[in-house]
Amino acid sequence: MIIFNTTYCIDHSVIQAGLIWIKENYIPKAMDSGQIHTPRLSKILSDETEGINYSLQFLVNSIEELEIWYQSTGDLLHQDMVGRFGDKMLGFSTLLEEVDLA
Repeated sequence: MIIFNTTYCIDHSVIQAGLIWIKENYIPKAMDSGQIHTPRLSKILSDETEGINYSLQFLVNSIEELEIWYQSTGDLLHQDMVGRFGDKMLGFSTLLEEVDLA
């Protein structure tokens, strides 16, 4: 299982609109394909003056499934975000793999 993490930096002027977009548009549309699931949204605790940072994580079965998701859905959602918020909401993604502690 892969953890697909996107960190968003949202400018103070669009915090409410950005969070509404993530919760009401991005998450439901991202999960429509069935390739990514189990969303988790967290506020990153830091003293950022340029904005507030959030981490949005999904689970995905494989990198191949994530690539299919990017091509069918992810790129369109990114374009929607840029069209709505421009440089006031930026995101970068990281893939994580859980490590067994045993």
